[in-house]
Amino acid sequence: MIIALSLTGCAEDNIKPSEDSRLASEVFGIIDLLKDAYERKDEDVIMTHTDADIAADIINGLVFSTAELEFTPRMVRITDSEVKVNLNWKCSWVLSDKQALENRGVSDLVFQRETMKLTYIDGNSPFSIPSVK
Repeated sequence: MIIALSLTGCAEDNIKPSEDSRLASEVFGIIDLLKDAYERKDEDVIMTHTDADIAADIINGLVFSTAELEFTPRMVRITDSEVKVNLNWKCSWVLSDKQALENRGVSDLVFQRETMKLTYIDGNSPFSIPSVK
């Protein structure tokens, strides 16, 4: 009887995700949108999900022919005012003259919790093409 009660008690389908879990899922979705928008050079999506200064920096850097960006999230920190995602990233770019560049780094992408817009990048920006030497 105890086993039957414990099995039915644990089989509840109405389990709701926590607020932190919901925020983390939402920010991961926005990060995927930004990644895809960067690769496609979709300025509208970039402007929608970032603050104006960051959007201008990213859009000014869309000088590549193609880009492949990979994110590996490591940790999410949630405070009353922001959601900060620490991640490793790797990107390869092909410039208009067919010159290929690669770079990798570690960043904290900081999102304003109320608007869920990217407001700050702490560390190496995955949206910056390295300088050619």
